[in-house]
Amino acid sequence: MSPRIIFIGGGGAGLTAAFHLARKSHDMQITVFSRDPVVAYSHCGMPFVLDKIIPGFDRLVIYGPEAFKDLGLDVRTSTAIKEIDIDDKAVITETGERIEYDRLVIATGPSPFIPPVPGTSLDGVCTLANLEDGKKLSERMNAVKYAVIIGGGPIGLETAPAFLDAGAKVAIIERLPQLMPSALDPDMATLVQTHLEKRGAKIITGRGVESINGKTQVESVTCGGETMPADLVLLSAGVRPNTALARRSGIDLGATGGIIVDEYFRVQRNGKVLDDVLAAGDCVEVTGLITGKPGIFAVGSVANRQAGYVADYLLGRKRPYPPVLCPTINVIGGLHVGSVGLNTHACEAAGIKPVTFNARGATRARYYPGRTSVEIKLLSDGDRLIGGQIVGGENVHSKVNVLALAIGKGMTPADLAEAETCYAPPVTPMIDPLTYAAEMLALKNARLKKADYGH
Repeated sequence: MSPRIIFIGGGGAGLTAAFHLARKSHDMQITVFSRDPVVAYSHCGMPFVLDKIIPGFDRLVIYGPEAFKDLGLDVRTSTAIKEIDIDDKAVITETGERIEYDRLVIATGPSPFIPPVPGTSLDGVCTLANLEDGKKLSERMNAVKYAVIIGGGPIGLETAPAFLDAGAKVAIIERLPQLMPSALDPDMATLVQTHLEKRGAKIITGRGVESINGKTQVESVTCGGETMPADLVLLSAGVRPNTALARRSGIDLGATGGIIVDEYFRVQRNGKVLDDVLAAGDCVEVTGLITGKPGIFAVGSVANRQAGYVADYLLGRKRPYPPVLCPTINVIGGLHVGSVGLNTHACEAAGIKPVTFNARGATRARYYPGRTSVEIKLLSDGDRLIGGQIVGGENVHSKVNVLALAIGKGMTPADLAEAETCYAPPVTPMIDPLTYAAEMLALKNARLKKADYGH
């Protein structure tokens, strides 16, 4: 009998791993269960469909049923798993069907965080967790006059321009003192806030939502004693690992709330590693490169990368998964916002006193048309590079990728400053702003060390 591999979850980790497996092995029975009606689509593209930059949600669908069939995949959409019988190696669907497995992969992804305030169940209160959410939000978009976005994270901020471009008044509420608190320092977050305010958004930070108001349909939101009109509320206050099924099955969870996995993505039960049950994606905790501590890195690029390691393990090719840096990039109404490694708050939480340097530069030669500004902030621990944040009008992603490589290789600011770079007026100035920032941070580190030696 061919070994039966079951995947629970059809997102970036689960379905991608199933594809890898199907392409490399033709003697396995591979079944993917997803509670969503559509799988194999780009979640990250939804804000840009809502803003009509991408013509429709169908453009986000990467593979359809024919592709699954051609690969020999049994993909069961709109089918939720309610129970895992680990002892007898079987899963049970919500309809009671029992399917046995030889190997199981749990890739249940994230769940949107619903703030514990009154009114979250009112009509007009939305999330953007899946394609169906996106379609429902799109149907409401043109009728919205007042939109309130709860949460100052990436998805909400990327969606805000869609409401503004549709003619709605937009308010963004973040209970912490700044936007994008997990990625940016306050000074860099101010650049994002200023950009959105210039577009017409009202930004409220340092105050949480007290209630969402209305009888059956949302009518207003109360925050910090102020009540503002709202005929649509987008809940975008972050995500949590979707681990309810794993918890019910007795699988061990970590301090982050994610599933504990080893370097081969094998789960544990009562501290014992299970060779035949794996987990990957936004529902697991993995090790951060700089701190060496477990964390949740809920971005598609991380889940997609993990999928290859999971598939290789199932094929008998054991590759240990390395610690994670998680470079990110977001585009918020034309403003590119990138980060990698630790920000100042994360440094302090890890007991690191960071040395920082901020630099401003341009994306093209000063005389070349169309250049935009770029703001760079680099962080070091006094020796190595440990973080960076970049905000600008173009090419931010390439600089974040360079930083990710530099940090991953343990480079110092001086190492990065000495690296050779290319030059052409239409795409970069003679001295790349990242090179300048690294050079200045290296000099700052040297001065601080000299001062310490002087004492």
